[in-house]
Amino acid sequence: MNTFKKEILLKGKLIFASLLCLLVSSACEKEVKPGMGGGPGKGKDMPPSVVDYTIATGQELTMSILATGNLLPNETVEIRPERAGRLEKIYFKEGGTVQKGALLAELDRDDLEAQLAKLKVNEQFSDREVKRAKALLDIDGITQEEYDRLVTNLNLVKADIRVTEVGIEKTKIFAPFSGKVGLRQLSEGAFVSNADRLVSLQQTNPIKLEFDVPEREARDLKNGQLITFTVEGLKQSFKATVYALSSVINQSTRTLTVRATCPNGDGLLQPGNFARVSLVTSKVQNSILVPTDAIIPVLEGQQLFIIKEGIVVPMLVETGSRKNNKIAITSGISIGDTILLSGLLAVKPGDMVIPGNFIDLVKMDK
Repeated sequence: MNTFKKEILLKGKLIFASLLCLLVSSACEKEVKPGMGGGPGKGKDMPPSVVDYTIATGQELTMSILATGNLLPNETVEIRPERAGRLEKIYFKEGGTVQKGALLAELDRDDLEAQLAKLKVNEQFSDREVKRAKALLDIDGITQEEYDRLVTNLNLVKADIRVTEVGIEKTKIFAPFSGKVGLRQLSEGAFVSNADRLVSLQQTNPIKLEFDVPEREARDLKNGQLITFTVEGLKQSFKATVYALSSVINQSTRTLTVRATCPNGDGLLQPGNFARVSLVTSKVQNSILVPTDAIIPVLEGQQLFIIKEGIVVPMLVETGSRKNNKIAITSGISIGDTILLSGLLAVKPGDMVIPGNFIDLVKMDK
């Protein structure tokens, strides 16, 4: 019995000692937790973060519209005969330049000249008859009706002469304006009509530029604006002046068609050239530009962080125009403020930070 009691007492002591160790261990864990987890002790123990920053400066904000377009001739026309006949002579050279009023081609007019000669003979005969009838009318030798019929015949002959003369004039084809002719489509000796195209004539100095801009940017356009454009195959840039805007928005593309003119005295530009267009719509001085990544959307609108005496301070801002990867700040901060650019998702208002790497936004644009 003594041995059995001793074993029971020994087991009881072991159990009591185990329970005591568990209680001590639990108490130690409670003492350690405040300094190890995410509680108040963390901000005091962690050192301030080193962040990227920039200084708000006033910059010139140039807003421009980029578009693509095509070059068009200033004037263009398809040269066609005004009457049917045999093409007798062509006076222009393909691809050459002609002056306004230059004779381009001529149709055969022998039949018209013969008809004109016949009509002039009839005119002389009718004129003599009218004169004789006038003398007879004065002595009541003929009636007034007979005299009027002879006068009418004379007038009809004169009208036919004028019609024939116009027909003869239309056998000659003249250039309606100065320009460059294309490739001829007819040959000498061919019988032609007014449906046949002889050649195209284009005036390329000045030359027109046509392009489309999005509907949202159409309000920034007006006549007289200067634009810059380049064309494929030429390294230099050209300047043109806006002279006309379409009166309607294209409903299928939601764009507005714009036309401009450009001097082309050296003939470098040709109709049909593809053009890349840049049009400056406005320039704003002392505009504060910040990277778009620095803007954080919040319930109240948009905000960014500035650094004041090493402390992160949130600022609600209003934004304006965008340019590439930057956005203009219209209100909320001032020139000279230090803007936080890195660690935006990790920092909180009131955190201590150390400005480290300075980002020069002005040099980044150059």
